[in-house]
Amino acid sequence: MDVTESAVASPVLVVGGTGMLAGVVGALVREGLTTVVVSRNPPAPAVFGSLGTASGVLIPVGADYTEPERFARTLRRAAARTGPFRQAVLWVHAEGRPHAYAAVADTLAQDASVIEVVGSGALAPTAPPPRPPEAFDRRTRHRTVVLGFTGDGPHTRWLDHGEIGTGVLAALRAPEGDRLRVVGRVRPWEDRPSA
Repeated sequence: MDVTESAVASPVLVVGGTGMLAGVVGALVREGLTTVVVSRNPPAPAVFGSLGTASGVLIPVGADYTEPERFARTLRRAAARTGPFRQAVLWVHAEGRPHAYAAVADTLAQDASVIEVVGSGALAPTAPPPRPPEAFDRRTRHRTVVLGFTGDGPHTRWLDHGEIGTGVLAALRAPEGDRLRVVGRVRPWEDRPSA
């Protein structure tokens, strides 16, 4: 696909968007946004569902955040193609966050919005309250989406990909004052699924 000026007016970066966030990527493209999705291996467009006659642009790129220099170079090349990212959705495991987030921060537009997707452990009873990572300065609007579980009593389960995607899209569309969103629930903590 060719990247046109109108399509790149609000480019979006999604890191970790081929599994549970694939529906988010597909929705963004269907909404007409240029969406750069970064994964270890560039995915086939079919991973994101039917894009039909979507007016957006899908740009899949391969980079692994466990390879910091290559990851940063790949993001810089993508941003050079689309312009600085106005929004970013990040699903990065804890050990990769410092260097991955620094690489992302270097490609963001002024006043960009960042959605950081994290697991339920971020709201464990002994965990410190979530706060914006150091890589994202005051000019970045940071929001945290915590993935919880669903069900009642002994019959709880982790969220499925559709539920996660719906929750992340709701966070993207939420008012800027909404800094923390739980998809599903995390209380009572003892109700978490065992597997």
